[in-house]
Amino acid sequence: MDFPSAREEIEKEMVISILQYLKDGVFPKDKSKSYMNAYFAVNTCADKGDQQSSQLYQYHNNIIGSYINECYDQFEMDNNNDFIDSFIHYTDHINILIYWMNIIFCYLDRIYTIAIIDSSLAKSALNLYKVNFFDHFKEKIFIKVNKLIEEDRKGNKEYRQKIKAVMNIFKCLDYEFPEIKRENNKIFWIKKKDNVSIGTAIQDSWFNNYFEEDTKKFSKEKGNKDIRAMSSPEYIKSQLEYLDEESERKKEFINSKFHEKINNINYECLIGAHSKEIIEKETGLQKMLNMKEYSHLANLYKLFKLYPTSLEEIKEKLKNYIKDRGNSISVDKELTRDPLKFIPQLISLKKEIDELVEKCFENYEEFQDAKNDAFSFFMEREIYSKQLANYADYCLRSFFRGKSEQEIDNILNDIIQLFKCLRSLIHFQNHYEVMMSDRLIKNQSLSEINEKNFINKLSREKGPSFVSKMNEMLNDLNKNKNNREKYKSSENKGAPNGIILDVKVLSQSAWEINKKNFEKFKLPNFLSSCLEDYEQFYLKIHPTHKLMWCLGLSNIDIEYLYLKQKLKFISISTLPQLLCLLHLEKKEKLTLGTLANLCECSKDIILKDIQGLFFNRNFKANEGIIKCTSNSKLEELKETDEIFINKDFSCSKLRISTKPLVKKKTESEIKTEEDIEAKIIKRKQENIIQSTITRIMKSRIGQKTTHVYLIEITAQQIFLFKAQPKQIKEMIEKLIEKDIIKRKKDCYEYIA
Repeated sequence: MDFPSAREEIEKEMVISILQYLKDGVFPKDKSKSYMNAYFAVNTCADKGDQQSSQLYQYHNNIIGSYINECYDQFEMDNNNDFIDSFIHYTDHINILIYWMNIIFCYLDRIYTIAIIDSSLAKSALNLYKVNFFDHFKEKIFIKVNKLIEEDRKGNKEYRQKIKAVMNIFKCLDYEFPEIKRENNKIFWIKKKDNVSIGTAIQDSWFNNYFEEDTKKFSKEKGNKDIRAMSSPEYIKSQLEYLDEESERKKEFINSKFHEKINNINYECLIGAHSKEIIEKETGLQKMLNMKEYSHLANLYKLFKLYPTSLEEIKEKLKNYIKDRGNSISVDKELTRDPLKFIPQLISLKKEIDELVEKCFENYEEFQDAKNDAFSFFMEREIYSKQLANYADYCLRSFFRGKSEQEIDNILNDIIQLFKCLRSLIHFQNHYEVMMSDRLIKNQSLSEINEKNFINKLSREKGPSFVSKMNEMLNDLNKNKNNREKYKSSENKGAPNGIILDVKVLSQSAWEINKKNFEKFKLPNFLSSCLEDYEQFYLKIHPTHKLMWCLGLSNIDIEYLYLKQKLKFISISTLPQLLCLLHLEKKEKLTLGTLANLCECSKDIILKDIQGLFFNRNFKANEGIIKCTSNSKLEELKETDEIFINKDFSCSKLRISTKPLVKKKTESEIKTEEDIEAKIIKRKQENIIQSTITRIMKSRIGQKTTHVYLIEITAQQIFLFKAQPKQIKEMIEKLIEKDIIKRKKDCYEYIA
């Protein structure tokens, strides 16, 4: 079949029917299968060679081109009351013709178009549509579709399907290798599966020339209007809803290539341009924080995180809010003096802020840092470190009594959360070690398990070196348990002279014990022989050790057999109290000064300890274990006053404690203790700085170490306190004096 015959067959069987259908919507029933005749006509003609194929290809384009021109003329003549509807209507008709022409002539794609001219029927048809129809109206189309999107942004959703239809046309025009398909009586342009390359010429042009400017204009007007008319929470909610809708519009309308650009425009106009106003309004961030409006704060963060630079303003406000809350607690001097009230309030504040950051700011790392910085800022004073250590001591001494393991763990975790915020860790460490030492020596800890648990939590935060002395104390207690068992299995069953002896052997480097407690006393033979017996036992096991007796911390159970009442009263007393009672047994009356001489100890110790034998809340009025001949009041006792044993003594309890009551310290005593502690802390700081410098210099043998570098790296490596450049410089000079490092020109060298 030659080309003229093929063309006649194609027109007769199909083309005329399709064009008629496009004109009046009626397709002849007797022609429903005629496309097969037209298809075979194309095949038969194309098999004759490239010349016939070329003529068929040209005929295909002429049919489509002619119809497109007809549509163009008709579109121009239309009234165009609804321009976009007409545009979609004519495009749909053109697509129908292209679809059927593609079916009839598809044989050309296999033998001619792709092989010879590196194109396809669908591509050539799409180019004809673009050049002969779309390009003539695109400016107006862009303007009209932007108007529809603007209506959609204003909440009028009735145009959404129209917009999607136009956007699909834009997308099809950008396909480099398209195919045209029919599904459910709809014509679809799609990408060829074997080549997914897509151009962006149409969308790029449309976006750059129209949509970007329209988006910027709309967002700017919306932001300016809303910020004037709405409260901060209302504005935030409104913009979140709008941006959610905008996100939906982007997915449905816009090529993903432009999503980020559209986002940046919206975020800048709606968030960046008004972030300060949103925060500073009366209904803004400060009110939300003060009134604990968590839902509004969460929305604020949700909006502002879309424009991250605006988060800085929230972080600064949050930090100031936390500082103000913290300072409002520490302003109350009476409160700060009582750790049992002061620390729970801080824990409560910390929990509240933690909850705030979690619920409202999604525990975002930068807000966590801001929170911690704020707490660290107002908790930098020594009082916070000391009172937190005091509170931990109180919990481990008594507060945990009757509480479950989970409750105890929760409280310890609360303490650790505050501990993380301390800047003066060396004060906490020093203060806690002193109290832990006192607590364990006096058997006042409720549970060794709790002690270990807390130490492990501290170790996880600041490393094993931070808790080394604390661990050593617990290790000593475990060793003492073993020693006690061995001593009980010795010849005297652990009770020399019939006295049950329980000795704690403590490492000198670990325990914090006041030097006054090492004062020596003149002991009676039966007591001194007990100590000698234990020394012999212990040194057999540890011959290289040396023992120093800390008699000032001794506790002694005394049974009273000389009283007129035949009840067996037992007191838990101090060693000086026992010595005084032993001497009073031999003499009816003795002065306090004489007692001090007989015991060969300080008169202050006798005056302090003897008070517990005079007064106890369980004693009857003026009826202590001992009495004074002058009937002087307790606070008026002098070393010349005579005392004697009260054989008429009686008590409401059979077992009592006669340890002297701890008096409230005077201002001068507190000041003296603070001065001593300050010297201890200063000495520890100097040792830490010197050891850090030495470690750094050892690791840098053979390297150039300048003065500035050494100060900077030393300050960075010290975490227990903030080492000042002046302190570090002084320690460098001391190490030079000790011949550990030397100065060489402008650098330092390790020489030890």
